[in-house]
Amino acid sequence: MNNTSNTEADPYDYYYNIYTLYYASYIWVLAAVGVPGNVACIMTIATMTLTTATLYVVLLAAADLAALVLKVIFHQLSYHRIPENTFICKGDVFVQVVSCYANWMLVLICFERFLTVCYFLRKNTCFTIKRAIVIAVLLGVTLFLCFLYGFINMDKAKAGYCSYPEHAQEFVITYWHWIVASIYFFLPFTLLAIFTSLILVRLRRQRKASEAIGETTENTRERSQMRVELPICIMMVCAAIVFLVLTLPTCIYHLIVAWKKINVDTPQQWFAWAMFQQLAISLSEANHAVNFYIYFLSVRMFRSRFKQLMMKLF
Repeated sequence: MNNTSNTEADPYDYYYNIYTLYYASYIWVLAAVGVPGNVACIMTIATMTLTTATLYVVLLAAADLAALVLKVIFHQLSYHRIPENTFICKGDVFVQVVSCYANWMLVLICFERFLTVCYFLRKNTCFTIKRAIVIAVLLGVTLFLCFLYGFINMDKAKAGYCSYPEHAQEFVITYWHWIVASIYFFLPFTLLAIFTSLILVRLRRQRKASEAIGETTENTRERSQMRVELPICIMMVCAAIVFLVLTLPTCIYHLIVAWKKINVDTPQQWFAWAMFQQLAISLSEANHAVNFYIYFLSVRMFRSRFKQLMMKLF
């Protein structure tokens, strides 16, 4: 009997060790790549002309940096099985808010880029720096209010882990889970797909439009602003496309959970599903780590600014 039990348990142990190794290491890879990248992004963008776009890109990098640091902290609390308390449970919801803010900041940037591509002169008049700051603050307040239910109800359960109270379980499973998924993934994914498509359509005519603006205006400041705006537009389109690719597995995961019953009767089925779930999570979290490298590879102006910054520092 003991030999049979040990033989049956071996596949689960083997797959569980692989899963644990991946879970323990992926967050450190993202942190090693993302933390210095976001710091470098903030420093590089700070050397550019202050516009609504550069302001939002700095806020995006700061939100990505904060999200990565917080995710590392709470990942380690979970991995080392630190006893959970009310502070940790509420803090986990706060991490979701910060991560969600970074996703929606990218949506806001793409919306601002869409206005820049389509209505450049009008956008400069209506979309000022002060209004951009107000919109960014209102976005954070709105997201906090959206997650307020989680802040209030998430707490340490009698079993010793963070959970919602028993009277809220039905609402959480039926509605709240999908509300969070929609705010976190589905809505940003949909809006970014729309704005990116519209921007790409207009970018086909962007060179002719920029040449026409350059010939008809005599304002040197406006010309220099356009030289900053257009490369940032390309940067953010590339970042949005990467976001869509990295977020797609998470959206697929949630749809599978909603419409299909998952079978984990065998070790292979359990391992395949667990790894798909964790891979989807890690890819979505990679959005907080890759933007600097996207900017660096996609736009010559950003590379030039970064090289100049490094020469000054060293």
